[in-house]
Amino acid sequence: MASWNEGTDCCSWEGVTCDSSTGRVVDLDISCQQMSTLPHNNFISQYFPHLRGLNLAYNHFNGSTISSAIAKLTDLTRLNLSHTGFSGEIPSEFSHLKKLVSLDLSFNQVAFVRDEDYSNVLSNATNLSELWLQEVNMSNIKPSSFSNLSRSMKHLDVSDCGLTAASLKVLEVSSTNCFGKMLPDSIGNLKSLRVLSLDENQLVGPIPSEIVHSSLHSVYLNNNFLNGTIPSWLLALPSMEILGLSYNQLTGEIPEIQSSSLRYIYLDHNRLSGLAPTSSTTLKGWNNLQWMDLNSNELSGTMPSYICYLASLLVIDLSNNNLSGSIPECLFNLAELSVLNLRNNNFHGPIPSSMFGNMSKLTHVDLNGNKLGGSLPAQSLATCKMLEVLDVGNNNVDDVFPQWLSNLPSLKVLILGSNSFHGAVTTSNSFSMLQILDLSNNYFNGSLPAGLFHKFPAMKMLKDKSEEVTVKGKECVVNKFPSVFTTLDMSNNYFRGEIPDAIGELGSLLFLNLSHNNFVGPIPSSLGNMRELESLDLSSNRLSRKIPSQLTSLTYLSFLNLSRNSLVGPIPQGNQFGTFDAASYAGNEGLCGVPLSKKCGGDDEDGDHDQDSEPELESGGELFSWGFAGAGYGCGLVIGISTAYIMFSTRKPEWLVEIVENWTWRG
Repeated sequence: MASWNEGTDCCSWEGVTCDSSTGRVVDLDISCQQMSTLPHNNFISQYFPHLRGLNLAYNHFNGSTISSAIAKLTDLTRLNLSHTGFSGEIPSEFSHLKKLVSLDLSFNQVAFVRDEDYSNVLSNATNLSELWLQEVNMSNIKPSSFSNLSRSMKHLDVSDCGLTAASLKVLEVSSTNCFGKMLPDSIGNLKSLRVLSLDENQLVGPIPSEIVHSSLHSVYLNNNFLNGTIPSWLLALPSMEILGLSYNQLTGEIPEIQSSSLRYIYLDHNRLSGLAPTSSTTLKGWNNLQWMDLNSNELSGTMPSYICYLASLLVIDLSNNNLSGSIPECLFNLAELSVLNLRNNNFHGPIPSSMFGNMSKLTHVDLNGNKLGGSLPAQSLATCKMLEVLDVGNNNVDDVFPQWLSNLPSLKVLILGSNSFHGAVTTSNSFSMLQILDLSNNYFNGSLPAGLFHKFPAMKMLKDKSEEVTVKGKECVVNKFPSVFTTLDMSNNYFRGEIPDAIGELGSLLFLNLSHNNFVGPIPSSLGNMRELESLDLSSNRLSRKIPSQLTSLTYLSFLNLSRNSLVGPIPQGNQFGTFDAASYAGNEGLCGVPLSKKCGGDDEDGDHDQDSEPELESGGELFSWGFAGAGYGCGLVIGISTAYIMFSTRKPEWLVEIVENWTWRG
C-alpha cells in the first residue's frame, strides 16, 4: 500500500481498480499487506461503497470479528476473507450480498451460528458458483440447507453434507467430520460430479458404491476409516484420473486397473497385501500410471516384474513395506521416472549396476533401510544429472567416499550413513549444490583437510525460510516450514586430527554433528560464525582446552553436546548457554562453572566432584527423525530431514489442484 499517496489519483494505486466510465473504485485487493486492523468497522463500506470485488486474504486480524458493514457493499460479486485470522460469528447480514458469485471464508476461526444464516446466504445469492468454507465451523447447519445451492455451482468446499444439486461439478467436504459414519444418499444424485473430495471425515465400512459415476474425474477419500477391499469397479471408472485412498484401513490385493485414464493413485498407509497378478502383456490401465504411491502397507514378496513396463511412471513409492529379494534390474526401462522410493523394505544383494543408466530424469532415489550391499553403481548413477537426493543409508554398502558424485550438478542431499563406507574423505571437485551430507556410522578415517569444507559452497549461503504465495497475480510472503535443513553429520567414524577452522565458513548449517570420532585439539572459535546453527554435537572425542566464548554468538542454538572430551576452564555464559544443563558438559573433568556444581577460581570445596555422574546425553546410534513441530534435537538428524526434503520438493497433484483452484479461479 506504499503507492497510496494522498494527492494522487487513487485509481493508480496498487490493488485499486476503477470503473472506466464512472471512475468509481470497483475492486479493492489489499491481500498480503500484514494488516492487523482497519481504521474503523465502516471504513471500506464508507469510502468504497460501489465495490464489486474485495480481497483481504493473508492479513493478520488476530481474532477480530468480521464486520457486518461489509454487507452494505450490495454490489459485491467476489469476496475473499481467507487466511485473515478472523474469528467468531459470520454476520447474518451476509444474506444481503445477493450478487455474490464467489465467496471465500476459509481458514479462519469463524462459524455459522444459526442454520438460517447459512441458508439465507445460499438462497439469496442465486449466482453463487464458487464457495470456499474450509475449516469454517458448520456444526449447526442442517443438510436441508444445501437444497438452495445455485445450479451454476462449480466449486464447493464446505464443512457439512446433504448436497442435492444435480448440476454440482465439484464437491469438496474435507476436514469436517460432518458425515459421521456414512455418506448421504443424495450424493448418488450428483450425476455431473467431476471432483469428489471427502478427506478427513469419519467414514467407516467399505468404499461406498454411491460414488459410482461415469463422469468422476477425481476421488479423494483420504484420512477416513474405510475398510475391506478396493472394489474393482472403482478402478474401472472411464474418466477417473486421480484416486486418493490414503490413510484408511483397506486390506487385500489391489485389483487390476481397467480405466485407461487413471494417472495418479494414492493407496499409502493402508493394510494392502499385494498387487493383483498381471502379466506385462495385459497391463491395461497400469501402463498409463504416472504416480503410484503404495507406501506404508503390508506388501510382501518380490517386486512384481511388470512394474518395469509401466513406461509412463514419474513417481513410484513402495517404501515401508515388506518387499524382499533383489531390486529388479529391469527398472532400467522406466526412462521417465523422477522419484524412486524403496525405503524400509527387505531388499538385498547389490544395487543393480546398470539400473540407473536410462533414468536421466531421476531427481530422488531413496533406498534407505534395506540390506543392500556391494558398491554404488558409479557408472549408471553418474548419468543422472538431474539427481537432487540420493539416500542409501542403513544398508550394507561397502565402498569408498564417492567423490565422483560431485559431477552431479543438482545434488542437494547425500545420505551414506550406517553402511560400511571406509577410507579418507577427499574430493578434488566441489559439490556445488549439496546442503545435506550424512556420513555417520561408517568406517571413514584420516584427518579432515581444510580444503574439504571449501567444496560445499551451498552450505555457506544463507537461505530464506519463507515462501512466496501468488494471490491473484501478486506475490505474498508467508511463513513456512523450512524447505532445506542444511546439515553435516560425520559422527561415529574414525576421523582424527584437529577440526579445521575452515568449518566455520559453513554459515548456513543448521545441524552439525562430529561426535564419536578421535578429534583432538581445541574447539575452533570459528564455529561462532555459524550464526544459523541450531544443533551442535562434538561429544565423545578428545577435544581439549577451553570452550571458546565465541560460541555464545550462536543465538539459535537449541541443542549442545560437548560431553566426553577433555575440555577445561569456565563454561562461557550468555545467550543460549544459559539454557543448557550439566548433561551437555558431562565427562569433562576440567570444566567448571554454571550449570556444573564445580565452581571456578579454586573455591570448589568438593573438588573431587565426579562429573561422570552427571546425566549423559545420548549420542550416536539411530538417526534422528524430526517431528514437524521441532520438538527437540538429537544426534543423527539426517534421515528425518531427507524424508521431509522429499515431501516438500515433490508435490502430490491434489495439492497442486488445490493451489490452482484456490489462487487461479478466484478473480
